[in-house]
Amino acid sequence: MRYSKNKVKSYLVHVLKIVFLKKILTNTAFLILLILSCTNEEEVELPRDVSEQSIADDQLLENFLSTHYYNYEAFDNSDRYPEIIFDTLSGANASKTPLISQVEKKIIRVKTSDGSFVNHNLYYLIAREGIGKSPASVDSTFQSYEGSLLNGNVFDSNQNSIWFDLTQVVRGFREGMPNFKAGTYDVNEDNSITFKDYGQGAVFMPSGLGYFSRAAGAIPSYSPLIFKINLYTVKQTDHDGDGIPSSEEFDNDGDGIADDTDGDGTPDYLDKS
Repeated sequence: MRYSKNKVKSYLVHVLKIVFLKKILTNTAFLILLILSCTNEEEVELPRDVSEQSIADDQLLENFLSTHYYNYEAFDNSDRYPEIIFDTLSGANASKTPLISQVEKKIIRVKTSDGSFVNHNLYYLIAREGIGKSPASVDSTFQSYEGSLLNGNVFDSNQNSIWFDLTQVVRGFREGMPNFKAGTYDVNEDNSITFKDYGQGAVFMPSGLGYFSRAAGAIPSYSPLIFKINLYTVKQTDHDGDGIPSSEEFDNDGDGIADDTDGDGTPDYLDKS
C-alpha cells in the first residue's frame, strides 16, 4: 500500500506531537511528585523539646489531680478490694479530697539525645499499701492493671492478672511499681488462688516517661498516662543467671538506660561475662 508524501508528513507530525505530549505529561508528573515529596518533608513534625514538654505535661497532670478524686471511702474496709474509680470534683462531690492532696511525687531524670538530663514528675497514689515486699524496678510482678488517658479513654487493661517483666514496660510504669507492696495468697481446695492484703493504687506519668512523641495504638503522641494497679505478688529477677540480681546491674547511674559497663553491646543484666 502506498501513501502520498503529504500523508506521510502529516502522520509523522502527529506521532511527534504524541511523543512530545507524553514527554510533557511524564515531566509534569515527576514535577508533581517532587513537589508533593518536598511538601511532605516540610510537614514532618520534629520532636518537641523534652524540657518544655515535661513542663506542659506536668501542668496537665496537676490539673487532673486537682480536679479529680477517687473513691477512697470504699477502701476504709480492709476486707474489700474495690476498683479504683476517678471522678470530677463537682456537684455533690465538690467537697471530696482531691487527688493532688493524696498522691506522692517522685522526680525521675530523663537523659536526652544531647546527653543532658531533664527532670520529670511521676505521681503515684497508694489506695491500699499491701503487706508484702516491694518490687525492684526490674523485677517480675503479678498484677492486674488498667491504662487510660487523662480524658478517661482506656487504651489497655487486664483484670485477670498477668506477669510483667518490668524491664519491658515504659519507664513511668517501671519506676512507679517499687512504691507498691505485694500481698499474700491462699490456695483453695480446687487449687485456685485467692489473693489478699495486696497493694492497690495508681501511677500518673508524663509523656516523657511513656511514649513521648510516638503514637502507640490508641495512645496519641505526647500523652500523659494513668495506670491503675493491683499488685498481687513479686518475683526477684536474675535475667542472665549470673547470681547477681538484675536490680544491681540494670541502671546504677540512674539515667533510665540499662548499663553496659564493658561496652560489648549487651546490657549488664543480660550479660554473664
